[in-house]
Amino acid sequence: MPYIPKWIADSMESLLPSKFMNASVDSSVYISPEIKNIVFTANLKEVDFYPGAAVNFRISPNDFRHYTISSFDREAGTFEIIFHIHGNGPGSDLASQLKAGDHLKITVPGGRKLYHKEKERHFFFGDETSLSFYVALMQEMEKNGQSCTGVLELSEQNMEVPALLGFEAMVVLKIADHPAQQAISYLQSIAEQDTVLNSAFYLTGNVASVQEFRKTLKRMGVSSKNIMFQGYWAEGSAGL
Repeated sequence: MPYIPKWIADSMESLLPSKFMNASVDSSVYISPEIKNIVFTANLKEVDFYPGAAVNFRISPNDFRHYTISSFDREAGTFEIIFHIHGNGPGSDLASQLKAGDHLKITVPGGRKLYHKEKERHFFFGDETSLSFYVALMQEMEKNGQSCTGVLELSEQNMEVPALLGFEAMVVLKIADHPAQQAISYLQSIAEQDTVLNSAFYLTGNVASVQEFRKTLKRMGVSSKNIMFQGYWAEGSAGL
């Protein structure tokens, strides 16, 4: 829900209290100058969670932005989100300003269920905005004894972030004029020696990159039913 009239946003918060929860910032840490991990506290006893679940923040009287949860502990009443602080929008500005002790109202987690539990192998592709989803995905797969790998296209200043988060993933440099190009080259280099094409694929992040990666997978014979995708942002668009 990127933009809605103020009176509707106000009404949603007052008339649909079960769809919102009060949260507080417990702590925050910068993993890189652009990547910030924030731990929130809230009453999570009746809250559902699954890899890919996202919450919406009201960042202005008319605007909402959704962010994917990376870690969720119902008993402790905490959840975490990894934010990309890019400095190019109100959502990024809000995340950069959040500090311990801040209070805010957000929606309960929701969104598409992308995880295919029945598959043995899993492969992900994304960028900085995908980090929360893939941390949650890997934690779930570790519990289920499944194999997970992938490739991330990142800006130069964020190339070390996946390792700091415990990612076992290939990292390639993001090239603005050639979305997903280096990630696709990596996929093609391992496709012949590996059974990677039998995986469930999760494509998130930049819409243009997701589209290019998905087209390549289909040309390589991967069934559409094994390709889960969700664009988080696009050049020139707000609030996907």
